[in-house]
Amino acid sequence: MRYSLLFALCLLAALTLASCQISMVEPPFSARFQNMLYTDIHISVDGYGSRVIAPGETVTFSINRADGSYRYQAYTYGKDASGRQIGLTVDWNRSCNISGNSYTVYLITLEDLFFLKMRNAGYHDLHPLYVNLGMSDQTTDDITIPGNNVLYNTGYYFAHGSTRIQATWQDKPTDYTYWVQGQHFYFPWSQNQSITLINDFKKGAEPQQNYEVQTNPVKPRSDEPFGIDAGVARSGSATNN
Repeated sequence: MRYSLLFALCLLAALTLASCQISMVEPPFSARFQNMLYTDIHISVDGYGSRVIAPGETVTFSINRADGSYRYQAYTYGKDASGRQIGLTVDWNRSCNISGNSYTVYLITLEDLFFLKMRNAGYHDLHPLYVNLGMSDQTTDDITIPGNNVLYNTGYYFAHGSTRIQATWQDKPTDYTYWVQGQHFYFPWSQNQSITLINDFKKGAEPQQNYEVQTNPVKPRSDEPFGIDAGVARSGSATNN
């Protein structure tokens, strides 16, 4: 009887210990996205909501490892002070497999696109703005660049060897200022490229058409897996206001 009772107690202790064993749960997978461009990127991951990535910033989505993979969609475009689109919409759409603990995607544009900034220090306000004038992908943006020497962001456009950018003098619509790639400015032909065009036309003086170039190359962390995803211009997204 004593041995039977001892056996029962040992069996009960073993069962209790087995039921109390702690199961290890892996942390979720970290899907990171970094904005290498000049405007906010709106991104959504299927089943995990949407976020906005400011230029130069990174957002992280926590993904259930059991999913095995995840799919994201993102877009960006330039806009004026009232929120109206300027230029082209740039899109991303891709699936990634889950492996390891994290993965960073750098969202970029290739050398076939550029972002345009403008600084007008001249006598005339400029309106409207034409990019790739005379080409099949010409855009016309109903925006005004005042002659106040302030730097204005505009939008994304196709980069061509013969890209022509032209802005009409608002107070004298028969005249205009223009810039031609290869004459007045030069694309660096690199990822994430931006051109700043500077108009310095003063009344009674020769027009000055200067420019500045900016690139934002990817500099990945050496301790983390990463990928580079180049956005493409959305078909039919050009503004022709």
